[in-house]
Amino acid sequence: MRLTSTYRIAPLAFLLFCATALSGCAALSHDPPELITLSNKLKVVTSAPLSGAQQADGEAMVNGERLALADAHGVVGAYTVSLVVLNSVEPQGQRWSKGQVAENAALAVADLDAVAYIGESGALASQVSLPITNQGQLLQVSPSDSYSGLTEANFAASDEPGRYSPSGKPNFGRIGASQLREAEAEARLQHQQGCATTLILGGSSSEQLVASRSLAAALKSESVAVAGLEPLGSPLASASSVAARVGRSRADCLFYAGPADRGGAQLLSSLKRAAPALKLFAGRDQATLLFARSLSGSARRSILFTAPAPDLARLKGPAAELASRYRRSFGSAIVTEALYGYEAMSVVLDSIARAGTHARNRTSVITAFRATSARDSVVGRYSVGTGGNSTLSSFVVLRVVGGALVASPGLSAAIRR
Repeated sequence: MRLTSTYRIAPLAFLLFCATALSGCAALSHDPPELITLSNKLKVVTSAPLSGAQQADGEAMVNGERLALADAHGVVGAYTVSLVVLNSVEPQGQRWSKGQVAENAALAVADLDAVAYIGESGALASQVSLPITNQGQLLQVSPSDSYSGLTEANFAASDEPGRYSPSGKPNFGRIGASQLREAEAEARLQHQQGCATTLILGGSSSEQLVASRSLAAALKSESVAVAGLEPLGSPLASASSVAARVGRSRADCLFYAGPADRGGAQLLSSLKRAAPALKLFAGRDQATLLFARSLSGSARRSILFTAPAPDLARLKGPAAELASRYRRSFGSAIVTEALYGYEAMSVVLDSIARAGTHARNRTSVITAFRATSARDSVVGRYSVGTGGNSTLSSFVVLRVVGGALVASPGLSAAIRR
């Protein structure tokens, strides 16, 4: 079976495979670790939100992948490589769905020409696709899913990361930094900003829980006291109780790890009114214009966001040249998603090249990817470390200025390691 970019209907067996995969792929009777493609035509499959609320981010990621493939002229050694683009959002949907992501991953595994899968971009979507691609021993590279439970046991659920490798042979890697590295950068920022005591407001998803717990540990290593981890129920209903907790703890700083929605923005705005001297912080998942613009004026002026990304206004060398080509090709300024998408495709092509005459063998491509070392890229030099984590440590601190998120060079440099 082979994919095209418009192929959307999975055979019954693989739709059943999708449903099974969501519960851990337990019903599969065997693994295909040595699945080999049949020709010199290879495919890279990408899954991204190409409609709905995250369409712009998904399209930027795919545009970056297309540029990287074009730079290679679609050829790696003796192989021609094509890109298959699949939407992770169901028709009329607004965000990625478990069913659509599972179908995309199953379609990729079923195609004998596919040797790599780029995705997911949505937070936690990799939890759905990864067990499926792992059973098919298909290399999966995520440009931006930072959930550390995919690769590390610290602060994760008791069955993580093992549940994502049902075959027993890991196949995952990420380009951006994991949550644990993000927590370290955030803790350095709060120390630099003079925080004495921080209250952490956390959401209930697995990603938000890890963000809260890992930050608490990182803050202690920076000698910043932690007033506690305040769970969020209904943001509006909890505003008074959180304000009271801030007062009792005498916290001078607050980190928000909850949903980046209007309710969360209203909560932070209420807290800032109740405690004008309170310093506000948030991470990459909250660093959106919609969330920033929903904050009150005083909250906007106070809050600092930390995100794993280069400063787009100060790109140099190959990254600056790519930004120029991106504008010429797509008529808009390059964004972080495009940079990471470009590098995800680039390192996949490099892995295919290093697999050499064994590039038709999926296991060989995984092995080559996991051996990536001291790689110079448009997002910096990195290696692929333990569990598939990138060693990238590039972070940017963002302020809200005139309704836009603007990088602060001084603060970004202060937390760089």
